Amino acid sequence: MHGFDDRGLAVPKGRFAETGRFGRMFPELRSLKEIASEAPGQTGVQFLASKMQGPGGAPAPATTNPRIKAGYTFLGQFIDHDLTLDATSILEQQIDLNATTNFRTPAFELDSIYGRGPDASPVLYDPTRPGMFVVERNQTDLPRIGNGRAVMGDPRNDENRIIGQLHVLFLKFHNAVLTAVQAEPAFTGKSSRTQFEEAQRRVRWHYQWIVLNEFLVRMVGAQTVAQVLGSTPRRIHQPDFMPVEFSGAAYRAGHSQIRGAYQLQEGGGFVPIFGPVGSDLRGGTPLPDGTGGATPNLVIEWSTFFGGGAQPGMRLDTHLAVPLFALPPTVAPPTANSLAERNLQRGLDLALPAGQTIADRLGLPKPTQEQLWTGVYANPANATQLAPLWYYILKEAEVWHDGHRLGPVGGYIVAQTFVNLLLADKASYLWQHRHWRPELPASKPGTFTVTDLIKFTLGNAAPVLQAEDVTLLPDVDNVPELDDPLLDPDLPPLPITPPANGPVPPQPVP
Repeated sequence: MHGFDDRGLAVPKGRFAETGRFGRMFPELRSLKEIASEAPGQTGVQFLASKMQGPGGAPAPATTNPRIKAGYTFLGQFIDHDLTLDATSILEQQIDLNATTNFRTPAFELDSIYGRGPDASPVLYDPTRPGMFVVERNQTDLPRIGNGRAVMGDPRNDENRIIGQLHVLFLKFHNAVLTAVQAEPAFTGKSSRTQFEEAQRRVRWHYQWIVLNEFLVRMVGAQTVAQVLGSTPRRIHQPDFMPVEFSGAAYRAGHSQIRGAYQLQEGGGFVPIFGPVGSDLRGGTPLPDGTGGATPNLVIEWSTFFGGGAQPGMRLDTHLAVPLFALPPTVAPPTANSLAERNLQRGLDLALPAGQTIADRLGLPKPTQEQLWTGVYANPANATQLAPLWYYILKEAEVWHDGHRLGPVGGYIVAQTFVNLLLADKASYLWQHRHWRPELPASKPGTFTVTDLIKFTLGNAAPVLQAEDVTLLPDVDNVPELDDPLLDPDLPPLPITPPANGPVPPQPVP
């Protein structure tokens, strides 16, 4: 019976990373919900959500983020699906958080595409080509069965057209790596299982490199990554749970990066995220490719999502795209169709601390009350409220870095979670071979980016992509590349210092 068992303790364990429960990064801190019960007025979910709606129409340049191109929003969603799957009901999550189970192994291991491997998840693999995924090199849609349902390791990766095609890109990436392994003299004549496992290792390690050295650097800054790496002990077992401060607040900052519409092909028009069924970006059905008359062409040219010339995402700030305040019935029930309201309410249900509470705990700089509540209250300097963690993380990114990347609290939570998970995974490159550097072809040898992955995977079919060096991004920290922090355990620990002259005012972006 519910309430008489520690749910989650009997979940099967992974080979290298244990399937863990959700837990708390700061269990000792009082929640905003608890404080609000003593001081009414601290939480006003509907009111605050109503103040977070951004301007409608095409995004103005001042609201976009050239540091984080549009594709990284969906790479972030892909990474999230690789890490977490909370399959308990909303009621159970609210009542019994400590027994809420993360049914996805908390590791960057791509089980969302690999499933449980060719033997246990044979439907994902091509029986005529051992170890290869069921996808032809020129196909762009997910493999589907007769009713249109996608055949995949994680059905959430068919939620929208962009993440669906990103999933296909990773299927093709594995197939391309396996093809290369099979051609190497060291693996010629080896069993298909040996070849598959070597290809899988290479795919995972290059993916982990992208997560740590490109995606995370774009999101939080090289200095934050370096300091978290330098202050996190290595040869110990890290926590094997997913922090709710991460999953319920910090990582949801990516919702503010979503555009109302995206350009899928060079020179093409913009496709709305929500619009007429079949011509918007919702997934769940076969991908229209423009053939057969009236069907739109929703096939992506990756140069519009990744690389120097790609369309930017939106800034990390407290303004969300208008369509996210009226989610369609296929996405959310009409009684709870505001994404901002849902995120704020979830933070209360999860009993998350306020943003200021965590900043004080870590000794990190805080925006002033006026900075926090400008645009919400007529007299923001007189506001006394504590800020919900999700809202606070968005606002500090807006205050400290003009929305280009996360601020101190959000950056710490995301970076610390990523580093902990990599160090807890005994199959990760950071655990097994911390001196390892990517081996696949790249625009900058010894590194690997999403644009390099696209070029390697698609070969001659790849679009022209402008490579971006993460050490030269707008609003980048003036610190060495990550080679040194990975090897130097004596880097100064947190707290992370703010810019010398305080919050960054809006700047023209080159």
